[in-house]
Amino acid sequence: MTIHRLKDLQTPIGDVLKVVGPDGVLLESNGNPEFALMPLDDDLIDFLIERNPRLIEECRQIQQRMDAGQFRSHDEVKKLFQFSPPHTDKS
Repeated sequence: MTIHRLKDLQTPIGDVLKVVGPDGVLLESNGNPEFALMPLDDDLIDFLIERNPRLIEECRQIQQRMDAGQFRSHDEVKKLFQFSPPHTDKS
């Protein structure tokens, strides 16, 4: 990843993105925090999702329910989604 020193914070984002390229860039500007810009790919998205606190908590809750026996087998779920013809009311 290359380092790009941004002289003007008013630089249009399109100009900045042209510099990023396929490998990403570390942006520096005097007196401001550094920022990393990089293209999203499946590996990066997976990395970010795996560290999402809400996802981690939801997975913990699901695991607790499974440990407590509150789950359905694959066959049970398949049966729930099997097509059944609609009932007609002939009253």
